[in-house]
Amino acid sequence: MERVRVRPEHDRPVEVQVMGPGFLDVFHARDVSQTGLGILVPHGFEGCDLLGDVELIVTLPGVPSFSASGMLRHRTRHGALSFFGVQITRMAERDRRALRAYVTARHAEESAAEAEKRRG
Repeated sequence: MERVRVRPEHDRPVEVQVMGPGFLDVFHARDVSQTGLGILVPHGFEGCDLLGDVELIVTLPGVPSFSASGMLRHRTRHGALSFFGVQITRMAERDRRALRAYVTARHAEESAAEAEKRRG
């Protein structure tokens, strides 16, 4: 289950505040796993130093926000848009459990929706 990536529901986004050297921004996660987040960054972090760690504040639907540390691991361009993969490198165990529960629940919901599509 650790490698499973899920997409947040449109009306229940996962908010991610990213703080690094010289920048602070708030995004919505495009996808979420137990070990990281995919975020859409319209400005692509142009002009920012992305070599160091970043601090994160993650807000899952229905769960108190939590802090974590991460590293921007990869960048994918799709036209003018940039998507970044953020690997979570540090978080409290209770927050890791909350993230695991979110991913597990969304995976079950996505699987049920896909099964329903195939049936009907």
